[in-house]
Amino acid sequence: MSRKLWVLAAVAVGITAIGVASFAVATSDAKASVKTRMIYMSAVEWKGSSNISKEPYPTAKLPAGGGYESFAPGSPEVASKPGDWAVETYRFDTAVVAACKGERVVLKIFGVNAKSHEIVIPDFGKSFTVYRGQLATAVFKANKTGIFPITCITHRPSHTADLVVLPC
Repeated sequence: MSRKLWVLAAVAVGITAIGVASFAVATSDAKASVKTRMIYMSAVEWKGSSNISKEPYPTAKLPAGGGYESFAPGSPEVASKPGDWAVETYRFDTAVVAACKGERVVLKIFGVNAKSHEIVIPDFGKSFTVYRGQLATAVFKANKTGIFPITCITHRPSHTADLVVLPC
């Protein structure tokens, strides 16, 4: 899918998410005008494998950065099964999350795979580490509208999501 179509799809998903969750959780002070948007995500690793007797090992070069990995037959990762090969990629369990401008965003990411993930949200000045088996939290104000990347710099280019901030 082209980047333009991806952005349009992200906006559509964001608008839908805002419509479904338009009631946003209010802060503990019932009189507070700032709403809090709780967003939960997980950092996961997708894996696939086959055997050269069923499917040839792919030799196309993958993008650098650690987000995509390929293990040829005989590699230590698949050595226990002769002829087996494997691939893996890191992703967030959702590719698009949404909030309204002015909301206090509480982003919680649970680490499922990999020892750690260095996460950045540059447009909101956030960087933090997600560790396997732990829930990391980033809090910021969605003070501008647009589509903003959430990126794991440990597993580029695949481990990304978009935060869509709408004017609501």
